[in-house]
Amino acid sequence: MKKKINFFLRYYLPVMAWAGVIFLLSNQPTLPGPHLYLYDFLFKKLAHIFVFAVLYWLTFRLVWHSTHRASWRLFLPVMLCIFYSVSDELHQSLIPNRYPTLRDVGFDSLGVLLAFLRKYKYW
Repeated sequence: MKKKINFFLRYYLPVMAWAGVIFLLSNQPTLPGPHLYLYDFLFKKLAHIFVFAVLYWLTFRLVWHSTHRASWRLFLPVMLCIFYSVSDELHQSLIPNRYPTLRDVGFDSLGVLLAFLRKYKYW
């Protein structure tokens, strides 16, 4: 029992907490940022890339320690993160002053891809 609790705290909880942070940020009607449009755009898109790169790393850790199937270790973290990105954009469609964009899913996926490439030493 103690082993399962430790496993949950060490691997599941960080993924859930980080996904919760993303959810809370998406739940805001407006997010602060620089006043100049270009800087605001760059800041927010780099934030998309960063938070989903971190989500990939945490999800990869969880999957790596949960299964020995090589194909799952390779693709499952990517698919879970992209699925969460899409669900996050759908969630934003329910928030006043927010709207879902395929472009944001692209930036989220770019963060996942960059983390994936870094993990497997392609970058």
